[in-house]
Amino acid sequence: MSNDKPETNKISPEIAARLVSRLIDDPAFRELFQKDARQALTEIGFSPDEQPLCCDIQQLASVEELRAVQAQLEQYLSTSTQAMLLPHCFEAGKAADSLE
Repeated sequence: MSNDKPETNKISPEIAARLVSRLIDDPAFRELFQKDARQALTEIGFSPDEQPLCCDIQQLASVEELRAVQAQLEQYLSTSTQAMLLPHCFEAGKAADSLE
């Protein structure tokens, strides 16, 4: 039995790189992502039809924390079907642990 729903949660490598870059370099985008992740994802080109149902982050990881795992995070986002359903990789203090 085929279930293609998980595929809709995948992010292209280009969108993953754009997301991580904006979370690191753009304070206004960081604020939007924390407040309304769906709108932030739409802003970077992640189709509303593909957006995850859950992206609730209590405290967004710091710029430094995201920068330290940038390459791993981009890889994870573009290969995992669960990255945006269970977005611990964006949570403060959990980014590196969630990528192991």
